[in-house]
Amino acid sequence: MLRVAAKTLRARKAPFVGAFVALLCGTALVAASGILVESGLRSSVEPQRYAAASAVVGGDQTMRPEGGDVMTTTRLPEPVLLPEGMVGDLAEEPAVELAVGDHTTEVAVQGPDGGAKPVEATGHGWDTAPLGPYTLRDGDAPASDSEVVLDADLAGKLDASPGDTLTLTSTATPAEYEVSGIASHEDRSSPRRNAVFLTPAQAGRLSGAPDRVTAIGVVAAEGTGPDELTAALESAAGDRDVTVHTGRDMSRLEFSDVGQSRGLLLLVASSFGGLAVLIALFIVSATLSLSVHQRRREFAVLRAIGATPGQILRIVGAEALLVAAAAAVVGCVPGVLVAQGLRAFFARIGAIPADLHLSVGPLPLLAAVAVTVLTALVGGVTAAVRPARADPVGALRQSAAESGEPAAWRRTAGLVCLALGGSASLTPLALRTELGAAGTGSAVLLLVVAVALLGPVLLRPLVGAVTAPLRRIRVSGFLAAEHTESDYRRLGSVLTPLVLAIGLTLSMSYTQSVLTSATDTQVREGLTADAVLTDAASGGIGAKAVADIAETPGVGAVSPVRETELFVTRSLFGDPEVVTYTASGVAPQALDDTLDLGGVDGDLSRMGKATMAMENSNANLLGAEVGDELDVRLGDGTPATLRLVATYERGLGFGDVVVPNGVLEGHAAPPSRLLLSSADGAGTQQLHSAAEEAAQRHPTLEVTDRSGFVDRARAQSRLAAWINLAGLAVILGYIAVAVVNTLVMATAGRFREFALLRLIGTTRHQLTRSLWWEVLVLVLLAVILGTAAALVPLSVLSVAFLGTPVPAGPPGVYAGVVGGTALLTALAVMVPVRLSLRSRPIDALSIRE
Repeated sequence: MLRVAAKTLRARKAPFVGAFVALLCGTALVAASGILVESGLRSSVEPQRYAAASAVVGGDQTMRPEGGDVMTTTRLPEPVLLPEGMVGDLAEEPAVELAVGDHTTEVAVQGPDGGAKPVEATGHGWDTAPLGPYTLRDGDAPASDSEVVLDADLAGKLDASPGDTLTLTSTATPAEYEVSGIASHEDRSSPRRNAVFLTPAQAGRLSGAPDRVTAIGVVAAEGTGPDELTAALESAAGDRDVTVHTGRDMSRLEFSDVGQSRGLLLLVASSFGGLAVLIALFIVSATLSLSVHQRRREFAVLRAIGATPGQILRIVGAEALLVAAAAAVVGCVPGVLVAQGLRAFFARIGAIPADLHLSVGPLPLLAAVAVTVLTALVGGVTAAVRPARADPVGALRQSAAESGEPAAWRRTAGLVCLALGGSASLTPLALRTELGAAGTGSAVLLLVVAVALLGPVLLRPLVGAVTAPLRRIRVSGFLAAEHTESDYRRLGSVLTPLVLAIGLTLSMSYTQSVLTSATDTQVREGLTADAVLTDAASGGIGAKAVADIAETPGVGAVSPVRETELFVTRSLFGDPEVVTYTASGVAPQALDDTLDLGGVDGDLSRMGKATMAMENSNANLLGAEVGDELDVRLGDGTPATLRLVATYERGLGFGDVVVPNGVLEGHAAPPSRLLLSSADGAGTQQLHSAAEEAAQRHPTLEVTDRSGFVDRARAQSRLAAWINLAGLAVILGYIAVAVVNTLVMATAGRFREFALLRLIGTTRHQLTRSLWWEVLVLVLLAVILGTAAALVPLSVLSVAFLGTPVPAGPPGVYAGVVGGTALLTALAVMVPVRLSLRSRPIDALSIRE
């Protein structure tokens, strides 16, 4: 059959071009998704501070529930610290020559003149310098807790030299240090992150956990290989959960942004990649279905001369295999380019580091080829089942006039998708979070699939209403109406990518605008504080700085706010599932004066030790009621039991969970913001003056008001929007290619029809006008169906989040979507028509089908 299929492809190149293009672009989309997944698992940068280390030991940054598998593994957002006593345990191993515990702390450094903007850096003990290796270029090692050594790059930025006095700010608390020396790294290039070296004791105190270390750097004994060293370190760790990193993977512990970016790539790959793969499979199947449908006359002849159904299916399968194999191999190249383009865009908007490159291995490309080939085989053979099983006598009759009625399985599947889409549309009513809003996109995709499957059932009454006025227009209008109504299966195949493009664009665009509007509203209504102080560079706001600011005249209540995540394990169909919640740490005693979370049940004033409050819809989904005790995991994986004392409604603005700062102390980074209210008798202006005064004493703090807090929330939403926009642009680019490809295929398949109409007296002008009417009908049908598929889920989302059925967002987006659809449809239909009308009708009829 492969030999027969190869001859068919050589003899009929044109009909297979459309299938080849769809398969090639589908492969590129699947390959790009796979590359993002692999990069999220494997990508890293070159270590710098640990460049001379043989291995680095850190806490296990993943959490897996009891009885869970790899799919339930969750990355912890907070660093998992190790006991300092473990350094000695590792140092005793014969395979280890040197083991050094690293206390890492975020600091901001101002130069000797004190006027320059603080430079961000990380502080470490001088005993970690050999791990660089860093060696003194000038001066001496720090001999007292008030001395520091700067790396050469930082010293150049600050114009500092030994003997100078500079200001080092940690957790918003400034202190003066004398520069005792300048250290240079073996690698003379500029570091990703500047380093400041203190005495080991002072580094431990500034880290906030002097009895625990961020990581342990290890230099192997002579003659010890990486595998032997790893085994020895894991053995020495005993039953403690640790990870041993060697080579480039050591950068995962050195640079926190690398781990976060890998998590982002996995998140993007899971959301964008899953959607992209589904759309690619859907469009490839639809294109192959159209290709097979256009060859029904050929299959009818084969059936009439004695071909068996099995032979026809094998021919189609062999053709699909050959075309898919060629398209898939070629499609891997643009797939790599798409993934690289996404990485470059993410780096430009600051979502990932510029030096974090993708890992492009053979596995994602092989997987993309396998998925494409399998989809082509299934799609092609499935589409050929109906013509292959037609009886020989009726085959030719069916080829001349398709009934257009969908098969029973298509009607059933279509109704199921319609029901599932309707159910997914209601998700925001039950879950008023970003996760609930994600159900809108899923609902739109399911509804579009339902439209494609039900085809004639939905199109017949709609087409009749749209084409009725055309029948009053002599010749051109009549021809357009007749052709549109002649074959609903072909019409459905042509409409599917158009409806998908409109529905998906509208849903993703307006979902983001609804979320942004809802977040702005919740923050604006829920933030009752009169001023906000934000730490810009020193790793958060420590207790000493909080106490100092609280004593400033004019300042009343002070609520430090820190951001982290909490995890709850629940059972889903008998299997464990980890649910991640965004969490905000607050000061319960200042809650009434700084925040209004919109309480639903319980009493927020009862928040205290080992308590929590939860956004209402999350609590309902979890089945938790006020008074229940919940077993949770903090951001560093530490287990805790918290009692639910209240539920609230403003989760988009302030997080899914609110807990007292005491619960998070030692398990999350210091607070990043302070919410301030005016003291009794002090006005807002006096409070802002007090906040400005406090910011002068703490140089890394910035003063904003309520609008500044909203802007920060908007900045986070804006970054998420840009990431979503990038994924949407790639998917829409593929859909646009699919739209053009499908319309060109459908139009090119009518060249003989155009020639016959001209031979029986239809003028070129009449034929062109009839095609313009068909374009109008196609655009109207696509806009109606695409808008309906998006409007229902978006209206439910808007009601749930904004209280109105009209989604928030610029109307220009809708106008642009409709205009773009009309332009794309017109070009894809009329350009092939213009080309076909250049030839004589008799020549077109003589072209072999």
